[in-house]
Amino acid sequence: MTETHQPAPFPDWFAQILAESSAAPGEGGSVVHDEDFSDTDLPDLEFSRLSFLRCSFADTDLAWLRTEGCSFTDCSFDGANLRQSEHLRSAFVSCTFERTTFTRMSSTDCKFSASVFDAVNLRGVSVAGCDFSGVSLGNSDLREVDFTGSKLVGANVVGAKLDRCRFSGADLTGLRWQNASLKDADLRGAVLADLDPRLVDLTGARVDVEQALGFARFLGLRIG
Repeated sequence: MTETHQPAPFPDWFAQILAESSAAPGEGGSVVHDEDFSDTDLPDLEFSRLSFLRCSFADTDLAWLRTEGCSFTDCSFDGANLRQSEHLRSAFVSCTFERTTFTRMSSTDCKFSASVFDAVNLRGVSVAGCDFSGVSLGNSDLREVDFTGSKLVGANVVGAKLDRCRFSGADLTGLRWQNASLKDADLRGAVLADLDPRLVDLTGARVDVEQALGFARFLGLRIG
């Protein structure tokens, strides 16, 4: 963490919901389902091995939230405040993030598969080693995001801003990147799998020799 910040105790009403929830099979954590936490204040909390199914965190203050080994499935984070939150090995599957605040959020080895980020600002966040397979990130501000070692297989970044992003070791197979901007992005070591460079702005982007040869094929260039 960049600053020392101690977690707060669960509010009584929230602790009661967890106490009444069922245990996750084989995991020991609680499973909370179909709860509406919209417009509540839940900052500074720490979640460990909790599961949330079809819950709404719309417009909820979750600043400084820390999660480890948690799962959120079919949950809404529309309008939520996730400022300076930290997530480790947590899963956000088929969730929605519209108007969500992500300032200085950090996620490591997390899963966001099939989730929808609607024109959000993720500029400068760290998502190293995360799985964004099938995720919709179209028209979002993703400038300076660290995608090192991440999976964006079949993801949608159409019209997104990806300038100065780092993609070392990332898997971009099947990425939909039409009209995206990748100015000064670092693509070296990423799996591009026949992505067409004519569909995006790669001004100043850094690529390795193998990637350059692949792009040359799309451009009709004859080398040697």
